[in-house]
Amino acid sequence: MKKLLLSLAALSLSCFLAYSQEAEGAGSYAELKLIPRIELNPFFTPGNTDDGSSGLTFGNSSFYTLFEGAFSEHVSFTLSNHWLALPHFNYSETVNLYTNTLHSNCNNWLDFLKFDFTFGNWVFTVGKDCLATGGFEYDDWDVDVDYLLAGSLDEEKALICSNLWYNLPCYQWGIKAGYNIGESDFIALQASTSPFGERPFASGLYAFSAKWDSSHGPWSSMISLSAIGAPEGRYSWLAAVSQRVEISDFTLGLDWYNTADVDYDDDDAPCGLVQGHTFRPSITYAPLDCLDLRLQGNIYTLPDLKYTGMNLGLVCHYKPFEWLCVNGAAGWDHELGAVSAMAGVKFNLTVLSL
Repeated sequence: MKKLLLSLAALSLSCFLAYSQEAEGAGSYAELKLIPRIELNPFFTPGNTDDGSSGLTFGNSSFYTLFEGAFSEHVSFTLSNHWLALPHFNYSETVNLYTNTLHSNCNNWLDFLKFDFTFGNWVFTVGKDCLATGGFEYDDWDVDVDYLLAGSLDEEKALICSNLWYNLPCYQWGIKAGYNIGESDFIALQASTSPFGERPFASGLYAFSAKWDSSHGPWSSMISLSAIGAPEGRYSWLAAVSQRVEISDFTLGLDWYNTADVDYDDDDAPCGLVQGHTFRPSITYAPLDCLDLRLQGNIYTLPDLKYTGMNLGLVCHYKPFEWLCVNGAAGWDHELGAVSAMAGVKFNLTVLSL
């Protein structure tokens, strides 16, 4: 970790030196946003009232900051911090953000700290970044992701988002090289620390990913393959294929992952992937620029496609202003037999723009 911090310090210095040599205004900018999200998430399991499977949470209530900009047309940066996490009526999740500071097998207060170097069609990224994997749900910032909580604390589940997104610590330290093929395709190779290692670098576990993003008119696609280092010298292979097509005011999507969930060891730390499949069909209807509705499903199976569970949810976003989003959702989980709902607001406040 010490070497990493020294490397980032040297990198930051080189960026400032590069900036000082650029003409004023030549692609440089900086913007700081405060992003609080507040919501209520009641859930109910018919026939169960005293075992914790019915109740109320604060869902994805949280507080983030996003600081991004560019030193020049060739060097940009992104710093995203997760300062508060308040899904339950205590501060334990917020405390965990800070006690997990030097861990790579769980998320903490630092999501992104990355520098992008762009030279022609090439883009090189250094720092803490999202694993180059997963479907379209990984395109959104965490604070923008909608999910519903249901079930008791012992078997709490997230609906609408996938098990993979909710349980895999996707922010890791590493490097990435990407290449733009024209204006519609981007391929990337990434080497990073592993979400199955307790300490970044010190654990000696790494992840290697390849990803292809494509967008041609109404059709978009993501394909990725990752080899994620796990304990005892083994690798967990994570594959993802995502397709999306726009038809008038509708967007149809389907994500597939070759895993049903994240596996945990006896210390409740992620240690591998559960064999199986995740299918995520979705339909989005956006009749107005300020309004969209999305029907999202998650279907989980064993490797032989034998059904193991599913949930379904309807999400609504209304943005009367650029800085305000009103969120609402309702969902049902087949395995728990639970229904869950959410209502809240998210503010996107720009407090600095240079």
